[in-house]
Amino acid sequence: MDPFWRRAVSPKETVLALYRAFQARDPDEIGALLGEDVVWVAPPGNATQVALGLGRPEEAGAPNGSNNLTRDEIVAFMAYNFARFFTQAKNEFRCVASEGNVVLVEHRLSARLPNGRDYTNDYCFVFEVRDEKVHEIREYMDTRGGWVQVFGNSEPVQLLDFISG
Repeated sequence: MDPFWRRAVSPKETVLALYRAFQARDPDEIGALLGEDVVWVAPPGNATQVALGLGRPEEAGAPNGSNNLTRDEIVAFMAYNFARFFTQAKNEFRCVASEGNVVLVEHRLSARLPNGRDYTNDYCFVFEVRDEKVHEIREYMDTRGGWVQVFGNSEPVQLLDFISG
C-alpha cells in the first residue's frame, strides 16, 4: 500500500510524464508509465508503420486491430525507433485537455525522415489512464498527407528495421 503522504498523480500529469520519458528516450520510465495491458491503436496501414515494417499498405482502412502496438512495441517505438525515423523532431503542443481518466493531446510534429524528406503532420492522441498508468492510446492523424510526405509517388518500402530494444 502506498504511504498516506504520497500525492495522487492526475491522468494529465501521467500523460505529460509519459511525453517527458518519451522525449528522454528512457525505456524504463516509459514502461513504468504504461499498464501491462496497454495498447496503441493507430490507423491501419499508416505510413510510419509501413516504413518501419510494422504494417502493410493494403491494411489501410477502417480500424481493425491489425497494427495495434503492444506494451513492448510501444516502449521500443518511443525509446529506440521514433528518433531514428523522425530526426530533428519538433513537437508543437496545441492543447492538452483532461476529463476524468481521458486525456487529449493535440500537437504538430515536424521532422526529417530517413529518406531525406521533410515531414509535418497534425496529431490528436487520446489517452486512457487508470491507476496512474496509461492503458490505451488512440492516435488520429492525416494518414493521406503522412503517406505522401513519407513515400511521395514512390512505391512504399520499409525504410528502417524496427528495433525491439
